[in-house]
Amino acid sequence: MPVVEIALTETRLWAWSANTHTDLTPSVVPSGDGRSLVVGEPLAPPSIAVSPAQLITADRIAYDPGMPTPEEALTAVFGHTLAQLRIPTPCERLTVVHPTEWDPHRLAVLESAARRHSGHVTLETVAVRSVTTGQRIRDVRTVILEFGPLSTTASTVVPTEHGPRLEYCEHEPALAAAEIAAQEDGVLRFDALLERLLHGCRVSSVIVVGRTDAGFLDRIGAAVADRCGGAELLVVAGTDLVRVRRSEPDDHRPSLPPADAETEWLQPLRERAAATRPPRSRTPFYLGAAAVLVVAVLIAAGVGIARISGGDSDATAAAPSTISGPAGGGEATTEAEPDPGPVTFGALRLTIPDGWRVKNPSAAPEQRLELVPDTGLRARIAVAQQPVASDVGYEQIAADLEAQIARRPAGSVSAVRRDVVFAGRPGLAYSEHPEDGSTVDWHVIVEHSIQISIGCQYQTGGQDSITPICEDLANSLDVTP
Repeated sequence: MPVVEIALTETRLWAWSANTHTDLTPSVVPSGDGRSLVVGEPLAPPSIAVSPAQLITADRIAYDPGMPTPEEALTAVFGHTLAQLRIPTPCERLTVVHPTEWDPHRLAVLESAARRHSGHVTLETVAVRSVTTGQRIRDVRTVILEFGPLSTTASTVVPTEHGPRLEYCEHEPALAAAEIAAQEDGVLRFDALLERLLHGCRVSSVIVVGRTDAGFLDRIGAAVADRCGGAELLVVAGTDLVRVRRSEPDDHRPSLPPADAETEWLQPLRERAAATRPPRSRTPFYLGAAAVLVVAVLIAAGVGIARISGGDSDATAAAPSTISGPAGGGEATTEAEPDPGPVTFGALRLTIPDGWRVKNPSAAPEQRLELVPDTGLRARIAVAQQPVASDVGYEQIAADLEAQIARRPAGSVSAVRRDVVFAGRPGLAYSEHPEDGSTVDWHVIVEHSIQISIGCQYQTGGQDSITPICEDLANSLDVTP
């Protein structure tokens, strides 16, 4: 039986097996009939999804009629994760990496949920796993910083003859990363947190888990330098928490496939950054250079859109196809783009979000539109339309998609979710996972015999940024019969 590793935070889950990996939101929401839980919906309005990791100390989650417990919700999340990995339950061994500050009660709930899917469960803190990931197991002392939606955790890990050991942990439940980034008081509270943790102890390295934005690292850099001296600063991405390369000879786990530079849809950015970018997140860089940040491996596109024949009632699905990136080696185009505003193509009219543009306005697409951000966020939104027969409904479209997904490599596309409300419109949803680690969240709706597929593509950690933008675009959508 296969071995699975899961890294769980309050807002994100990464999972690994020998053959595939997945990245999803660890959320639950009642299904349409109220008898089960749907996993993976965005943790943002208008969705009513909640994170069982955030509610793990609660007695019940207030969903009628079942009122599930956090353990039941986590069980559903883990079951959905194994399904995404195409691994049957139970698996041989399940390792769950969890927030360092979790107390014995939380860990008991977590372990109980995990044991529903494996008889051999191992729990490990983010702090200890980060030290192994960052290859700092021999450092005198390592500080690990974890930032949740509303909280900050700082801990220290020291080496022992049996491996890295958690030494101390300080948790500030009301100090969000946004407060540190925007308020001077937040920086002062962060500095006080480090002072309580260290008491002047020597530190060899500092690991920031999951935060890779240069502005934030620069913001905390002064406090870290003041409390930790000349310690090296590292950034460990969430995906790296579940793909650690161990040194033991009996570990033959293959690494995840790297992104193929020839097929990356943000290829020009990758090429421009290649000559100057600092090492990736596992490699240390000094505090004095904190503003020079890791340029993350850019994401590749894999687009799956079901097509339904408009001429008869038989629905046929077209296989998802990877969109090739721009030709490498050339300079990025610098021609001026039109201001955001209403755009009409085919039967659709929509408003381009501020800060976004049509990728290729000269192409005048009739069936497909691709939008990219002007700067900053590395993401993409694709909107496609396809006429359907008047008697074709969601069940037939879902069945065709499921048949199509079954022909794809295991774990590359999630299961189709029904009764998903996106921007106030009910429809279908599924996620696609290209080999480079990016994710494309697809939402499929049908109006006036037009099937509309909206794909929101982002790299690891980017879902919270792009989902509201996709929803705003979908809210502006108008279909002309």
